[in-house]
Amino acid sequence: MKKWSYLLSGVLIGAVIATAGSAFADQVKTLIGAKVAGEYTVKVNGSALTENAIVVDGKAHVPLRAVSDSLGAGIKVDGKTIQIETQTQASAKSPAETKKKPQQESENSQIYIQNLEARITSIKSYKSFWENSLKGAEDSQVKYNKRIDELTNLPASNDPITQENRKKSLASAQEAIEENSKQITEYKEKIAKYDEDIAKLEAQLATSTK
Repeated sequence: MKKWSYLLSGVLIGAVIATAGSAFADQVKTLIGAKVAGEYTVKVNGSALTENAIVVDGKAHVPLRAVSDSLGAGIKVDGKTIQIETQTQASAKSPAETKKKPQQESENSQIYIQNLEARITSIKSYKSFWENSLKGAEDSQVKYNKRIDELTNLPASNDPITQENRKKSLASAQEAIEENSKQITEYKEKIAKYDEDIAKLEAQLATSTK
């Protein structure tokens, strides 16, 4: 459950920052302390999003900002209202409606930059969780190896029961090391993927702020 607590924290942090905080205040209050029942990969047109969806109290919560960005939809927070505009809606407007003033273009550019910053912050929170998981797994690996050394260096015994118990303990420690090694590899791969996503978003941010 500690794992899900980290994940839920990451989702909430991303949601709050991505929407300037106030829009999700009530929702965040209702989710704090709730049990996360599952995690799902979200795919848009066959491509998986970086952030996963979670299920809390029987309801699925998806990363709104990532979904809207992947669909090419515009998203803007106005007070306690989240406005989403698809490309179809934008193209259906009259020329007069779609004509943008310099001030509006500047506002849209600022919103885009804020969106990028929010996504970077959200992904970093996920990365932090897996970094903590990796550290825990590596610490456990040290303990398992130490246990094997202790069992291996125990004085020889002619007692059959003692020999059998040592054999079982050694097998158990070796099995734990193998399983832990798989987890370490998995965690490192996740962290590397998050680093890649963060680098791409930071490059976009650097281009947008020039």
